[in-house]
Amino acid sequence: MNKPLRVLIVDDSEDDTLLLVRKLKRDGFNPTFERVDTPEAMEDALSKNTWDIILSDYNIPRFDAFAALDMLKKSGIDIPFIIVSGAIGEETAVAAMKAGAHDYVMKDNLARLVAAIERELGEAQIRHKKKETEKQLEHSFFDLAETVARAMDSRDPYTAGHARKVAEYARKIGEKMELDRDKINGLYVCGLLHDIGKISIPESILCKPGSLSEEEWALMRTHTIRGYEILKNCSLPWPVADVALHHHEQLDGSGYPDGLKDDELNLENRIIRVCDVVEAMSSHRPYRPAKSIAEVIDELKSGRGLKYDSNIIDVMLQLLEEG
Repeated sequence: MNKPLRVLIVDDSEDDTLLLVRKLKRDGFNPTFERVDTPEAMEDALSKNTWDIILSDYNIPRFDAFAALDMLKKSGIDIPFIIVSGAIGEETAVAAMKAGAHDYVMKDNLARLVAAIERELGEAQIRHKKKETEKQLEHSFFDLAETVARAMDSRDPYTAGHARKVAEYARKIGEKMELDRDKINGLYVCGLLHDIGKISIPESILCKPGSLSEEEWALMRTHTIRGYEILKNCSLPWPVADVALHHHEQLDGSGYPDGLKDDELNLENRIIRVCDVVEAMSSHRPYRPAKSIAEVIDELKSGRGLKYDSNIIDVMLQLLEEG
């Protein structure tokens, strides 16, 4: 029984397209196909249908394989892309492979086309399964991070929900800045875990209703180092340990524990710092009432470009204005 195959063919020649389709049918496939020869047609085909593989000519009027590869990459869809061309040199073929093509086959020698398709379909299936596994692990880690945040809340009722609120602010800032989804997910997890080091701080200090003494503040500040020690060996794609260590650093070097400045601070630390400040100022503490939104905005504006990243402050101000 012939195997179904959904094929998007990028080619300006109907004859060459039919030649490819006949080859697929002879070699055991039952292809459903669409031929496109412009960027607009390809974009439409990618958005409306699901494809198993793309077979593309190298060079056609107004379009070429490199442009098609770029469109596929921007779409975020993982589809095997094989160049099938009658005019492509070895140097160009290598460049195309570096640009994301999975293989290339000459039109005057289609003998290896089916083998190439079957191999790339198998590789795509492996990639898909790997991504699904990674996604499941990612969700499991989100659940674990949420659990840790709840455990931290139970030790300090005065700051209950702080980590989740910081994480939510960070997620919204990432979305406003149009960061990629993985970066946004990382910001959320970094927000949940930024204060994990407070687990090792005595409750008598965490829950003290009055101001802390100089010695108590010194001990409280160690939560950054302790958080780093807890997270430093976690094999995660996000800088959770670095954020735990440096989320109290400021652009002017006045933060702690290392007095980092400017470009020494990564994007995640810059974002979490602003989110932490806003959430802390907006929340009631036993030693002071919550600040008003106007007071929070004044603090952000006064520190813009000095203590805090200007771009992140501008995004946070938008969020506060939107409510």
